[in-house]
Amino acid sequence: MSTVRSIALAFLAVAVVATAGAARAENRNVQPVGQPDAYVASWDAVGNQALTAAALTPAEGHVIFAYEGIAVYDSVIAIDGGYEPFAVDLEAPHDASAEAAVAAAAHRILVHYLPAQASTILDPAYAASLATIPDGQTKWDGIEAGEQVAGRLISERADDGFRASVTYSSPNPPVPGVWIPTAQSAPVGTYLPFMRPFSLNSPDQFRPGGPPPLTSKRWARDYNEVKEFGSSTSTSRTADQTLAARFWAEPPVQQAHGAFRKFVLDHQLDVVDASRFMAMISVTYADALIACFDAKYHYAFWRPITAIRAGDTDDNDATAADPAWSPLIGTPNHPEYPSAHACLTPAGGRVIARFLDTNRIDFTIPSLTGLGDRHFTTVKDLEDDVSDARIWGGIHYRSSVEDGATISMKTADQVLAHHFHRSNR
Repeated sequence: MSTVRSIALAFLAVAVVATAGAARAENRNVQPVGQPDAYVASWDAVGNQALTAAALTPAEGHVIFAYEGIAVYDSVIAIDGGYEPFAVDLEAPHDASAEAAVAAAAHRILVHYLPAQASTILDPAYAASLATIPDGQTKWDGIEAGEQVAGRLISERADDGFRASVTYSSPNPPVPGVWIPTAQSAPVGTYLPFMRPFSLNSPDQFRPGGPPPLTSKRWARDYNEVKEFGSSTSTSRTADQTLAARFWAEPPVQQAHGAFRKFVLDHQLDVVDASRFMAMISVTYADALIACFDAKYHYAFWRPITAIRAGDTDDNDATAADPAWSPLIGTPNHPEYPSAHACLTPAGGRVIARFLDTNRIDFTIPSLTGLGDRHFTTVKDLEDDVSDARIWGGIHYRSSVEDGATISMKTADQVLAHHFHRSNR
């Protein structure tokens, strides 16, 4: 079977599942206005496949998904209206195919930022996607709308600082409290503090006060908590806590977007609501990431694997060193404070709550590695689980996850206060 044909069948399978789900959909807070979408989620999956093949860092992945989310949303709104565009205000024929616009916009964005994946993944997926839409003027108009919106967005964001060359110089010799890279590869996301956000006024808009002083009781509390519960050989951490730590150590972009696609399909969102939801949550994640990494490289605080092995250097009598200490999970190669997962994941819960207009989000995140799905009833449940897990995994301190969660909520509120509102036109 050819690559194009196999991808075409995948797109058709999604359409069948969506239609069948609509027939048995329960009464929920968000009801489809039109036919359930089979394209927004599919193109999110294509993006996921391409960025995985490209071995992108989470920092790159979340930003590219924001570009895709905006282009898809603005293309759909250009045709169907109902909401204010995010970045590109275009008027397209109202009988144009929104589905063709989704495919064209997503393809254009992904090819631009992931050109090496064009021939193997993106172009075959585009051909397959368009093959499921009947030929005719509505299809061509939809393609034109998606192409125009994506092209204008690419031009608008051309100088936004994404992937700019920014170096980090670690102290030599090491200085207590200052981050030292934990891998031989280049530090991750060094350009993010200098990148133009999508909604925030500046990367430092929500910069927190910083980690606790090394001589403080709070630092000793943070240090000893992760030392005890986050060690690879901890006898204090329960089996459930170990499971949570390993679950949240799965590839973060792929894990998050798998859950977002599940949300779109479970709620049987139509193309307008699906594109709006994906844009809302992708923009929020990208801006929360930018704010988080502004703080990370501003404070450049050391990771537990460094701090605990050098605990006798921090001038705090309550932090005993353990030169053999290792964390349960691998340590990401960027500064510790604040926690990136805490900066992003609770914000996703806040977006879902606002989208559904309820405090009960009933949000399920599937595991990528067979550890079992995790279900969250409220935003607080989600925040607590991911925050605790980063400590149990041995890569973050309590202050870091608490301040990260504050960035998370502030960013979500900022994005939702200024964007994705109903149009008065």
